[in-house]
Amino acid sequence: MNYFDKDAISATLLKTVVKQSPVHAEERMKNFKATPNMKLGTAFHAKILELPEYDNLIVVSPDCDKRTKAGKETHAKFLETVGEKTVITPDQSQLVENMAEACMKHPQVQRLIEECYGVEMEVDFDFDDMACKSKIDMVNDSGTIVDIKTCQDASPEGFKRASANFLYHLQLAWYARAMGFDWKDVDAYIIAVENTAPHGVAVYKFSTNAILNGWELCKRGVAMWKEHKLNLAVGDGTFPYSDEVLELELPVWAMNDLEG
Repeated sequence: MNYFDKDAISATLLKTVVKQSPVHAEERMKNFKATPNMKLGTAFHAKILELPEYDNLIVVSPDCDKRTKAGKETHAKFLETVGEKTVITPDQSQLVENMAEACMKHPQVQRLIEECYGVEMEVDFDFDDMACKSKIDMVNDSGTIVDIKTCQDASPEGFKRASANFLYHLQLAWYARAMGFDWKDVDAYIIAVENTAPHGVAVYKFSTNAILNGWELCKRGVAMWKEHKLNLAVGDGTFPYSDEVLELELPVWAMNDLEG
């Protein structure tokens, strides 16, 4: 069965559960549509991790003007040949090449690729009586987990903010659990590659505290998802946030602005 068709909890689902609600996560699963940035990320992953299969996974759309009749016909014929491949534009194709070149020059990227035997590794497991799944970019038996991210800002401060905002620590903790790694022994890395020139590359190793914090978020998300599913099973309505009136306090920074 295709990974995305498996009815199981993934790190992607948990991120939406934790950041928004189980209702939002369910809606996203039903109506998921890859954005141009997601397609770029997919192509970049394939270029780094599955180069021999790249042409079987990724296809470049023809450079035609789809506003004209001829352009529309050319594009329509092209789509008939795509199948399950991810479609990227000619500009995105060049971007993938430039990013991959910058990425592969980094000595720590080269080291991690050499040390990891598994790429795009799918792992099914159970947690709290729930079916779970993960798809890990790179891994080995010694406790190394690697994920590759394209980003706007790979600088230490910029990527720290992105990691907290996009819950990358949750994702890495989920992968560690899938592999059965001990928290104190896991080496969890993210290779961050900027999607604009000069395509800066940075390799970050997440601290044990960051991974433990991510695991707490995982447990919270699984509990919320499990409760959501139980509510649906007994016919109870599920509100994204609450069926009660919520009291709102201004954030600290806003209060500071008022006091100033």
